[in-house]
Amino acid sequence: MNSYLPFTLFNELRDINRGFDRQASDGERAAQWQPAVDICENEGGFLLVMDVPGIAPDAVDITVHNGVLTVQGERKTDAQATKSSIKERWQGQFIRRFSLPEGVEADEIAAKIEYGVLALNIPKSTVDEPRKITVQ
Repeated sequence: MNSYLPFTLFNELRDINRGFDRQASDGERAAQWQPAVDICENEGGFLLVMDVPGIAPDAVDITVHNGVLTVQGERKTDAQATKSSIKERWQGQFIRRFSLPEGVEADEIAAKIEYGVLALNIPKSTVDEPRKITVQ
């Protein structure tokens, strides 16, 4: 029996993002980054955890459309800093896309940012259980 692995299209969708990056100018490409993500499954659903330090909750946009979860946002540069001799922290826009498995309640996804970590709770549907039909 084949088991369905959730978020299996993750790598393909990430590659699509990279394709878009190739079309961006050098300055735009340097400003784009991808926050690190962990995905865990439990009995009730999935937990997607993403590192977004320095990003306010209102600077993150999360959408679900046609089974694809999109998380995008922006970490802005420090306007007061006029000169930088070393710049290691990523700045600019980011976008991550994930293919949601069947059997999740997309309308019930909840998101919260705490201590620079975005947590998305993606509940599983309870209607997927088999039902016996009596023949009369």
